Parts: sequence; C-alpha cells; structure tokens
Amino acid sequence: MNFPLILMSFGVGILIGLTSMGGAALMAPFLILVVGVRPVTAVGTDLVYGAVTKIVGSWVHFRQGTVDVRLVRKLATGSIPGGLLGSLLVILLPRYTHDAQRFEQSAIGFLLVVVAIILLARLMIGVPEAAPATNRMRFLQGPGTIIWGAIVGFCVGLTSVGSGSLLAPFLMMLYPSSTSKVVGSDVCHAALLVSVTGLAHAASGGVEWNLVPTLLLGSIPGVILGSRLAAFVPPRPLRTGLAAVLLVTGVHML
Repeated sequence: MNFPLILMSFGVGILIGLTSMGGAALMAPFLILVVGVRPVTAVGTDLVYGAVTKIVGSWVHFRQGTVDVRLVRKLATGSIPGGLLGSLLVILLPRYTHDAQRFEQSAIGFLLVVVAIILLARLMIGVPEAAPATNRMRFLQGPGTIIWGAIVGFCVGLTSVGSGSLLAPFLMMLYPSSTSKVVGSDVCHAALLVSVTGLAHAASGGVEWNLVPTLLLGSIPGVILGSRLAAFVPPRPLRTGLAAVLLVTGVHML
C-alpha cells in the first residue's frame, strides 16, 4: 500500500468535489516529479483514474440537482472531438520524435502556468454580475461554448489538464448566479471528456495500470466528501493556494 500516494489522491479528490478544479493539474505533476512516471504515460494514467473519480463526483452532483444537462451536452459537442485529437497527438508523438517525453512535460508545465494565471486573474477581478442577453453573450452561450469546449478538450487529451480549471472560469462568466450548477455541470462534463480521452490513451497502452487502484482508493472518498462540502466551504482560500502551487509547479516543469 502506497500511503503517500493514497493521501495525495484523497486531497485531489476533495479539491475536485469542492471546486471542480485541480485534479489533473495536481496529480499529473505529482506522478511525473515524485512518482517518476514518464510524462506521456502519466497523462493516460491520470485520465483513467480521473474518469472514475469524476464519474463518482458527477453522480453526487446529479443527485443534488446541480447539473445542467443541456449545458453538459453543448460542451461535450466540442470537447469530445477536441479531446480525441489531443490524445491522438500524444499517442503518435513518440513515433516521430525522441523528445516526446520532454515535449509532453513542457506542454503540461505551460498549461499549468496558464491555469494558475487564469485562477489568479479570476480571484482579483471577482465573479462578474449577470450580463444582459446581448448578441455577444448569446454567441458565447451557444457556438462560443462549443468552440471553447473543443479547445479545452484538446488540452485535456494532450496533457490531462484543464477539464475543470479552464472551463469553470468560462462558465462562471456566463452563469455567475448559479455557482453550484456550474461546478456540478463542470464535473459531469469532465466525467464524459476524461472517460473518452482516457479510453483513447488506454487503447494505445499509455496507462500505468498498477497505479490506478491506489489513486482511486484515495480519490473516490475524497471526491464524495468534497462534493458534499461544496455548498459550505468558501472556495476563495482554496483557489488562492491552488493557483500558487500550480504556478510554481508549472514553472519547474518547463
């Protein structure tokens, strides 16, 4: 039993349930820098473990009535094709370059820095007031959501990072008055996206299966606890600490 890994995955599960952010953004670097998993394999392992964790989290949110099914469907319309494209790039990369592992680690590091900046900007600017139904907002809530979903899907398939960290700020901008539904819908959509991309990586042999049960042993109880506490715990201190950790880790991985 790898108790430090179980403890780490428990903490990550709590963060996923509380904020819908931070799962892969913390676990992928941990697998690479601490456990010593190759970056390309760490992505697939993280996606497979994360799929089960987020399925459990989405089930809890669905039972609580905090999932907007139409929004999830709209996001998935763009994110599933984008995620498969990103996964395909990771799968094919080692066939065309000897620097695939270095490229993958740098891509993860770059995205962690981007996520940290987005989180910090959101903390400083705050959540905007509900915007009027302008043409711009109608576009963002329609085709814009599908396009951003595709971009996020590609990032997730490529690095396993971003299913919550990149989507949640975008959704909060569009639906500032429905925080609990944003988190629940984000977790539910992430369960679909991470499951599809995880299957793609698993089919190519890019998963350390021996680590998955240990990760799940900690993350499933963590995400159940975090999802139940989401309505009671103020997210600002958590997101501030998370942004700082992601920024330092991302710079280290570049």
